[in-house]
Amino acid sequence: QLINNLIENNVDPGQILYINFEDDRILPLNVKDLNLILEAYYELYPENTEKALYLFFDEIQNIDNWELFIRRVHDKKNVKIYVTGSSSKLLSKEIATSLRGRTLSYYLFPLSFEEFLRFRQVTLNKDFEYTNARFKVKKLFTEYLYSGGFPEVVLEADELKQSILQNYFEMLIYRDLVERFSIRNTSLLKSLVKFLITNIGTTFSVNSYYKTIKKDMPVGKDTLMEYLSYLEDINLVHLVPIFSYSLKKQQVNPRKVYCIDNGLRNAVSFMFSKDEGRLAENLVFLELKRRNKEPYYWKNKGEVDFIIKDRDSSLTAINVSYTDEIDERETKALLEFADEFLPKVKELILLTKDLEKTENGIKFLPLWKWLTC
Repeated sequence: QLINNLIENNVDPGQILYINFEDDRILPLNVKDLNLILEAYYELYPENTEKALYLFFDEIQNIDNWELFIRRVHDKKNVKIYVTGSSSKLLSKEIATSLRGRTLSYYLFPLSFEEFLRFRQVTLNKDFEYTNARFKVKKLFTEYLYSGGFPEVVLEADELKQSILQNYFEMLIYRDLVERFSIRNTSLLKSLVKFLITNIGTTFSVNSYYKTIKKDMPVGKDTLMEYLSYLEDINLVHLVPIFSYSLKKQQVNPRKVYCIDNGLRNAVSFMFSKDEGRLAENLVFLELKRRNKEPYYWKNKGEVDFIIKDRDSSLTAINVSYTDEIDERETKALLEFADEFLPKVKELILLTKDLEKTENGIKFLPLWKWLTC
């Protein structure tokens, strides 16, 4: 998409170089070979030596010490460099260290619902919810809710989705975790991962989990905390803190668990029901992250799934109830939060299956519609 945007903005395609380092035709490579690639480019386009060059390197983490080449080229050449990859070897905090502040890192989540619809050749026109198009959108939303947003999975036949997602999981475990962090206790790691992603939308604490497993699986709490930090590093799971103006309260309270993709979660978790409510809540978390929000949860007498604090310190409270028969506890919790934090509360939202209305200051909105706003 970015390459297309550059060309649309009149950048000469000859000034754009894209290389996929998983292409077996150019492997094996070492860091010295990267210099030869650049030299070959300038031999082919000598007229571009003084022009801006846009380098797109996909999966460059397969080349040992690649960051040394990037740093040197960035310092000496008129180039803009885009590095992409799907491995934990491209952890943003490590890139920032090795490239010494020369980077801006972006994390790409699986497809949003709008992107999912585009992949399925559905274009959302203005006011589409008032046309027959909404029926197709709602049907596709059900698929998205269960299958998730990994592009390969979205485009694959239904009977192959499960095996692809299970392969993704094995890659994450063995390539991005076991090999990357030299993990020996793989049975503990798998047990922890499956427990977390099965229980999305619920609170988790290392202490409680440790007490649950210590008899059957001897392990130290430090090891559990270490494994948990690895899972967060590779973005397989996300842990959301409680909302409080007290940092100590945030640190001592359990955090809520979410997973990077519903489809991946469903492919490997211990599911005994459809879990629509948890899956819907997980989608909301992912969408908030795509929108560059940092969600919290809030709990007192009632519980609010997501609290968003904007730059102006205003607060938005969101509950997710994927049904049209709303439990009174959902609205009571929102109103309780509003009473405690007025006048900072900007909006109260209850995301439903298909119910839309405004009542007692709460905006009821179908989840599929909110995802397309």
